[in-house]
Amino acid sequence: MPRIPDVRDGLITTMLFLLIVFSLLTPLNILTIWLLPLPFILQTAKNGWSSAIFPTLLVTFSLLAITGHPFYPGAVLLVAAAGVVMGLLYRRPDTSGTDVVLGGLTTVGISLLVLMLAASHYFDLQNRLGSYLAEEWQRNGEWFRLYGVESVTDLIPYVAAVIPSMLFMLAVPVPLLNLVVARKWLSRHGLPGKYLPPFREWRLPRSFFYFYLVSLLLFLIFGAGGESSAWIPANVITVLFFLFYIQGLSFIAWLLHRSGKGKGWMVFISLGSLVISLFTVVVHLMGVMDTGSEIRKRMDSKRE
Repeated sequence: MPRIPDVRDGLITTMLFLLIVFSLLTPLNILTIWLLPLPFILQTAKNGWSSAIFPTLLVTFSLLAITGHPFYPGAVLLVAAAGVVMGLLYRRPDTSGTDVVLGGLTTVGISLLVLMLAASHYFDLQNRLGSYLAEEWQRNGEWFRLYGVESVTDLIPYVAAVIPSMLFMLAVPVPLLNLVVARKWLSRHGLPGKYLPPFREWRLPRSFFYFYLVSLLLFLIFGAGGESSAWIPANVITVLFFLFYIQGLSFIAWLLHRSGKGKGWMVFISLGSLVISLFTVVVHLMGVMDTGSEIRKRMDSKRE
């Protein structure tokens, strides 16, 4: 039999989640859309995974009654799954903030793929994407031609091929932001704080370097575009490019810290790498080098 505190917390979780959902219809959506898993993280971290069943079912059936469409309750289940996973990892005493973020990111990534498949089935996502690109071509045809795109039909296969990885990259801030917000609330309720290491100490495993080389080789063999054989390597390369770009920024932060430079330099470099495409590639290559070599150790040994 459920305990009264669990039922009370479940009702609070339900109301908080519905409040975030309804806020998506307002200008606040630019902020609240990132916090959808938060109520389930708080519920699970405080009371355990079984306590999240009640609010999950309550929200699911509420949205099914309101919308009458199975897609939206399904989306709730996927969001709740991400929140429950992060909450469980947070609740465990032997995990770090890195474990919580990686667990949430993995669950969010899988959930996005499932949502895309469902959206393709229920809303004809591919045709909607084609119509959207055609409209953009009509508005910005000259701009596209500057980049060598003579027809929107030339662009569709490339965009469609990497949409999953682009959505994955947009979802990266979700577990990070939810960890920060959840930690403040949970710390006040007696749970230990879970923290990430300083950004300059972030390191991708070296296996990512070799995986990147294999993915590039597969992509060169099977080609680009809308071919089904190239769909997986194209998305893998896009995600890895982003990860190595972040690793490159981490390496630059390490170099700046090592040289005693202020954080203002890091802000300037990060903004420059977002604006100047050549600089983006350089930062990416620095991340590849940092991951695939022992350059930090060699630089430290020379310094000694």
